[in-house]
Amino acid sequence: MKTPTPVQSHCVRKSPASPLRFHHRKPYPLHRLPFIDNVPGKRGLSFWAVPKTGGYSGGCKTGESLARIYLKHLKTHHTDFNEGRLQSIVLDMCEVERGGDPEQGALCGQVVGFFSELECWLIAAVRHLDGGLDQDENKTLLKTANAGLNFDNAAETSTSIDEDKET
Repeated sequence: MKTPTPVQSHCVRKSPASPLRFHHRKPYPLHRLPFIDNVPGKRGLSFWAVPKTGGYSGGCKTGESLARIYLKHLKTHHTDFNEGRLQSIVLDMCEVERGGDPEQGALCGQVVGFFSELECWLIAAVRHLDGGLDQDENKTLLKTANAGLNFDNAAETSTSIDEDKET
């Protein structure tokens, strides 16, 4: 009788992540962004409702595409910004709890101060610099972000090894 060979967890193929989508029916432009949505266990909206899938390489691809979507949003809706939201994105991205002990409060304050200041400069940059944002369509950026969520590091690595053997 043969015993089944154990499958290593990094070899198990995960089911595809639910695709991100724009929320066109939301009343506020910020809430229409694909990475802002409700998440289970969180009261109110999460400013980083992005599945933690795709590994490091896929995560980089997803993060870059979502950043460009956000920059395009800043360029279009900068006049609607009385207060920045970059700090909320970072707090939710890093799962920093608001409130609580003094150290956590200090960290939240540091994040808010740091990213609020950066966002002011980002708004100025997207208004006055040409970074190629206009050439990227949101639909294409979202497709790239979703591809990153479903990136398979194991398949990419094995493809690279096979290609190296052929040369």
